Amino acid sequence: MKMKFYFSFGKILLQMGIFLWCFQAFGQSRVISGKVTAQEDNTPLPGVNVIVKGTTTGAVTDSNGSYSVTIPGNDVFLVFTFIGYTAQEVAAGNRSSIDIQMASDVKALQEVVVTGYTTQNRRDITGAVSVVKPQELLATPAGNVQQQLQGRVAGVVTSGTGVPGAGAKVRVRGFGSFGNNDPLYIVDGVPTYNVNNINPQDIESMQVLKDASAASIYGARAANGVVIMTTKKGKTGAPTVSIDSYYGFQKAPKGPNMLNPTQLGQLFWESQLNAGQTPSHAQYGSGAEPRFPDYVIAGSLAGVMEGHPDTDPALYNIDYARPIHRIVRFNKEGTDQWNELFRTAPIQSHQVTANGGTEFSNYSVGLNFFDQQGLMHYTGYKRYSLRANTQFKVKNRIRLGENVQVSYNEAKGSRSGEEGGESLLLNAIRIYPFIPRNDVMGNWAGTAGAGAGTGANSYADLYRSKDDINSAMRLFGNVYAEVDIINGLTARTSFGVDYETRYGQDYEFRTYERAENIGANAYTEQNDWTRNWTWTNTLTYKKVFAEKHDITLLAGTEAVKETGRGVSGRRINFFSDDPYFRVLTRGAPVGQNNDSYGFASTLSSVFGRVDYTFNDRYIVNATLRRDGSSRFGSENRYGVFPAASVGWRISSENFMKGVPFVNDLKLRVGWGQMGNQLNVDRENAYSFYRSTPGNSSYDLGGTGNSVMMGFDMDRIGFSRTKWEAATTTNLGIDAVLFDSRLDVALDVYNRTTEGLLVRAQAAGTLGDATLPFVNLGDIRNRGIDLTLGTRGDIGGSGLKYDVVLTLAHYKNEALRVGANAKDFIQGSVLRNVEITRSEAGQPISSFRGYTIDGFYNTQEEVDAGPDQPQKGIGSWRIRDRNNDGVINADDQSYIGSPHPDLTTGLNFTLAYKGFDLSIFLYSVLGNEIYNNTKWWTDFNSFQGNRSVRMLEQSWRAGADNSKAVLPILNATDTYSNSIANTYMVESGSYLRARTMQLGYNFPKTLISRLGMSNLRLYVQGQNIFTITNYTGVDPDVSSQSQITGQETGMGIDMGWYPNPKQFLLGLNLSF
Repeated sequence: MKMKFYFSFGKILLQMGIFLWCFQAFGQSRVISGKVTAQEDNTPLPGVNVIVKGTTTGAVTDSNGSYSVTIPGNDVFLVFTFIGYTAQEVAAGNRSSIDIQMASDVKALQEVVVTGYTTQNRRDITGAVSVVKPQELLATPAGNVQQQLQGRVAGVVTSGTGVPGAGAKVRVRGFGSFGNNDPLYIVDGVPTYNVNNINPQDIESMQVLKDASAASIYGARAANGVVIMTTKKGKTGAPTVSIDSYYGFQKAPKGPNMLNPTQLGQLFWESQLNAGQTPSHAQYGSGAEPRFPDYVIAGSLAGVMEGHPDTDPALYNIDYARPIHRIVRFNKEGTDQWNELFRTAPIQSHQVTANGGTEFSNYSVGLNFFDQQGLMHYTGYKRYSLRANTQFKVKNRIRLGENVQVSYNEAKGSRSGEEGGESLLLNAIRIYPFIPRNDVMGNWAGTAGAGAGTGANSYADLYRSKDDINSAMRLFGNVYAEVDIINGLTARTSFGVDYETRYGQDYEFRTYERAENIGANAYTEQNDWTRNWTWTNTLTYKKVFAEKHDITLLAGTEAVKETGRGVSGRRINFFSDDPYFRVLTRGAPVGQNNDSYGFASTLSSVFGRVDYTFNDRYIVNATLRRDGSSRFGSENRYGVFPAASVGWRISSENFMKGVPFVNDLKLRVGWGQMGNQLNVDRENAYSFYRSTPGNSSYDLGGTGNSVMMGFDMDRIGFSRTKWEAATTTNLGIDAVLFDSRLDVALDVYNRTTEGLLVRAQAAGTLGDATLPFVNLGDIRNRGIDLTLGTRGDIGGSGLKYDVVLTLAHYKNEALRVGANAKDFIQGSVLRNVEITRSEAGQPISSFRGYTIDGFYNTQEEVDAGPDQPQKGIGSWRIRDRNNDGVINADDQSYIGSPHPDLTTGLNFTLAYKGFDLSIFLYSVLGNEIYNNTKWWTDFNSFQGNRSVRMLEQSWRAGADNSKAVLPILNATDTYSNSIANTYMVESGSYLRARTMQLGYNFPKTLISRLGMSNLRLYVQGQNIFTITNYTGVDPDVSSQSQITGQETGMGIDMGWYPNPKQFLLGLNLSF
């Protein structure tokens, strides 16, 4: 029904468009046609708006620059407009053909962009602002606008996973906090940190504010950068309808190279022999060589041969009411557990947009359906969204409008592929290759049975989770009014709402096939909502005095309120596993778990801004904002955030007039301060007590049986916590050179964040109360952003090219992390092994551990080496850094950093006679990854399969060990993976073909007969190839705490859901 509604809506829009066009055309007398070209090189200009002045009648030029428009008579004017070119107004007269040559705007950067509650000419910007063109975003079809940003903006690092519908992690100019570093998003003036539901097809423009002089107008929320997005607005002219669709499929990358059953038996035997043991294994027997059984398990017996009585299918039983009797064959060829997990999955998106307007009103309405099925079986994500943007002019001085999106998204199936630890992906790697997917009766096989390991059947988990749901309904947008009080003075009020309600259900089955079975089924259901509103009021005054003094004044107030509540419940021991039986009240009365929560916070602000330009040469900008936040105590509730910047347009000076290759040259300097309140709880200033049996543990009567429970401390408040304050200095140069064929934007910056918010530490005797956040650290980020763009026509042949290169480098350093110089913040600790640490003088989340200096090859080397646990011939030689003869914690050092030295993006486009080819390459250079998947695959970590690397690249006596990377196979070695070390750290550098697209625009002469103004088909591939030395599945690794956003565990590969290859066929149609 949903799909039927979708296509019905498209038909309605089409019929409306045809009706309005016919109505407009009624009674008109003749047609004018012609061609629009660029004055500088005579190339056709597609997309030029041609409007009959004073009417809604118009047309848009096709890929050849051609147009045709119906006019009511001779006494009319045609208006030609195009971004980047000077508008022209031409009298029609009695002509039937009018060809136009449009000149580039006087300045190459004259486009207007949104930069903080107002707009500016791009060429007058003095802060570090990057403008992202809509076509650059749409060149990477994705369900989330964050994914489209990767490599498009210098200084913005984006990483993510292939989880269906998941967002990406966006970081602007490094990391300024130990906690959440998410940027603030402003969508049509409404602030949010969640853009997962925003339809990328609706975005019309995007700007990234990277330094304080540009972003401090947003005060306490701007320290991590600001991304401003404006959605599509209606345009004056004839109604148009466009359809944008693509359909394709996704494939998982190749999995790790794991052992087959023969190799696994060889590894078992060699490991035990090297340990001085007699080889023996419950599955492989105890002979001189490992042998294959016929059955993994039959009843309670493991490693059973054919003909044994317990293999009789008549004995088979998985009914919990009787003793379990499973029969699982031993897969002698081996099960490819990785491929069992994944599939070729479809992905599609369909968008219908209607657009039009008159002199007094305009509208843009868009409907989108996005469907991404998961690479893993029985998972997927769907989103339905409807956007309506309208504006109405009331008389001449008043404008009313709204921008509203309603969306519904639903994720089905297991989401554990996005987690680390013991996720579905790691279980698929760990489970032994001789275990098939199903047993002899077609039910699930698994690790239950001696010598079968401890992992889980990931495919079984996927199937059992196929009815799990996580859904959300969201209303996001604003209504606004603008009044021109006098010429140049405009008052604006905007009320924005972000309301979202979420629902989730998860069912956990009782299992029979695991070594560590789940003994009871369980059902969890939760529902919550958040409601945020933002009321913004501004006064803007713009005036040019004496043709030299251009001034803009802005003053405003803003109030923000965030509220939310949620409830959840869990029950166990359901009578039936049927999905229709899953209701909380049908669970057992014992083992119940109920929870609820609520929150509220407010932010109140006043702000002002001054922009002044003298004689198109000297530019001054100053902003000031004062924020008051309920997240802080009354002593530090308010913060003031100033910023200033200046610009010098050198190209306007008289001494530059004789430099013909310089079209525009501007020097920028900016300074400012911003705040961050993301990393402090809403209740941080307050202390709370609780009264629950599991915590307070006693009753007020002291009898042990009173119904009046006692109280204990739930959380400890601290009212003197302050804002995290980021101070940024930026030096930039913008240049347009060689007849506007080369653009250059260079920025050098220094950003220091003071008063970092971290959780306080206290003695264990204080109890388990939550401790407050306090200000205990400083971080510095210094770097360079560079963007180069060039375009032109090769030899006048009509073969056009457009190349954009972005490069970014930053250096992160913790300046202080506590009251004492030697204090540090412990990051990720996995299996009691510390992996990351943040300490003064080092980048945050640096890898810390022991350095491997080869192997002990002889007994003499062993005897001469320092005291080291489990030291012997063939074991790793650990570097004794302090030369005290003992390997201990004092020999640890920093062994790698997850921060890249350089990130680049290169987009190359060729266009010729309707064909276009674009290639986008993205690279990350100079970072390291801690490959924690090796902990499971390369050592004696639990029972489970091992990598081919462990068998083939371990040290061996009497062999050529020049390629050995692992210690001698030894069944008793428990030390090698009990320490963080350099073997686990790998280069994370990679070059990836992010997108490759080939498209064709059909000729106007062909499609106009069908009533179309544009028709384009394209094929595209994403993540086509990756060049890297990283041995893991995907080098696009962001953080151990990828979901929570914490930055103290960056760069650890826990077995994340990999980014897929995608192959798409797309259509763009307009009429």
